Amino acid sequence: SATAGGNQTICSSGATAGLGGTVGGGATGGTWSSSGTGTFAPSTTALNAIYTPSVADASTGTVTLTLSSTGQQSPCAAATAHVVVTVNMAATASTGGNQTICANQSANLGGTVGGGATGGIWSGGTGTFNPSAIATNATYTPSAAEISAGTVTLTLTTTGQQGPCSAATAQLAVTIQAIPQIT
Repeated sequence: SATAGGNQTICSSGATAGLGGTVGGGATGGTWSSSGTGTFAPSTTALNAIYTPSVADASTGTVTLTLSSTGQQSPCAAATAHVVVTVNMAATASTGGNQTICANQSANLGGTVGGGATGGIWSGGTGTFNPSAIATNATYTPSAAEISAGTVTLTLTTTGQQGPCSAATAQLAVTIQAIPQIT
């Protein structure tokens, strides 16, 4: 007999699937195999191996791991058990880099989100996001306090990522130059 444990959901950002296979009856051991291209540590013959998904596994989204019993007496056939590992894509965020603007201008934010994220939200500062803070390509108009300080740091945080993946963040600094004055 062979059991592979329950199905699992992990994130593609370095997460691993801990396996807890068991064999019984006339079997003396087991071997893991995968429908994907990830790796088993310390080996495919460790019943409590750890599976690290590959980039291809993350792109596919699921991988089936199979435990096959070994060492059974002939004519008994090997027993098999399966566990499905769902690999959700990790969220990514990018702000497009720091900016320098004049005090009478707005910063054009060119944020992007990807991976498993479906949206993003801007935070930081006391100014105004137009049309809103959830528009990744919003413009940001600094407040009087930020103009006086000469700088503001804004953060883009992803939203809508699938569990157990956490949100990704990216920051940008906006340097605000004073308006030239003639007296």
